[in-house]
Amino acid sequence: MISKVLVILSNGILCYSKTIFGHNNIDDDFVSGFLTAILDISHKIGGGEIRSLNFRNFNIIYSYDDEKYCIFILLADIKDPEEEIREKLELLKNEFITRYRNDLINWDSDIAKFEGFDEFVGKNIYIPPKILLVGEDGVGKTTIMNLFPGELIIELDEDMNEIIQKTINLSNSKKLKKCILREINLEDLVNNSKIYRQLLDSVDIICLVTNSGATNLNSTKRLFSLLQPKVERAQFYVIANFQDMKNTSFELEKIEEFFGEKTFGFSAIIKEAKENIYSIITEMLNTTSTE
Repeated sequence: MISKVLVILSNGILCYSKTIFGHNNIDDDFVSGFLTAILDISHKIGGGEIRSLNFRNFNIIYSYDDEKYCIFILLADIKDPEEEIREKLELLKNEFITRYRNDLINWDSDIAKFEGFDEFVGKNIYIPPKILLVGEDGVGKTTIMNLFPGELIIELDEDMNEIIQKTINLSNSKKLKKCILREINLEDLVNNSKIYRQLLDSVDIICLVTNSGATNLNSTKRLFSLLQPKVERAQFYVIANFQDMKNTSFELEKIEEFFGEKTFGFSAIIKEAKENIYSIITEMLNTTSTE
C-alpha cells in the first residue's frame, strides 16, 4: 500500500508531499534532503539513476520526468508488488507534469499552487488498505459484511481459492476514502496458510471475529495462537460479537486481556449496529496508520 507521495525539484526543493496512510512521523523535508543526497552521490560515482531503495518495512520507488524537472517518489509497503507501484508512479508523474509544467519552468517558490493536486492523488494514487475478517463459523463474519452496502465479490487468487470481499466507502474518515474488506474462515486460513500466503502478506489488518462466550473464545484463541506466527506485517484486532448476550458473554476488558490485542465490543442485532461497525473499522484504520 502506498503511504506517501513526494515530488522534489531537480534542485532538491520539496515542492509537493502527501501522506496517504501511515508514516506520519516522517519529516518530509528531512526525507527530501536525504533522498536528494543519495541521488547526487549515485550520479557522482557513476551509478546512474536510482530506481528504488529497499528498507526493512517499506520501499522507496523513484522516477524522473523526461525533461528532468522533478523527481517523483512513492513510499510503499515492502510487500507491495513494485510493478503495481510503478504504474501509479507513472500516472502521478504524467499528470503532475501535464498540469504544472509551466509553473516548473518558471519556478517562483510558491508551493501553494500544488495543493490542488491532493484530489488527484486521493482518487488515483491511493491504494485502499485491506482488512481481513477471520473467525469460526457462526461468529457473525457474514453478518458484519452484510451491514455494508454494495455487492459481495468472489475473488479468485492465483491458486483459484475463493475470497469474499467488498469495497467499503469511508465517509466518516477525513483521511481514508475507502478500504477493502475480505472474509475467510479462521480454521481454513490456519490449516492452509501456505495456500493463503499471498493473502496474508497483502492485508494490512487482520480482524478476529469471535463470539463473546467462553467456548468460542477458547477455540478462537487456540487458532489465533497458530495464525499469529505466520503473519509478518498485518496488525491484529478483535471484534467481540454478541456482547448483547449479557448472561453468557464475557466482559470486553477480559476478552482484550485474553487475546492481548485491541478489542471492540459489538452486537449485530441492535439498531446502531451499522453505525458502530463503521466506527470500529475507521478506528482500526486510523490507529494502524499512525503506528
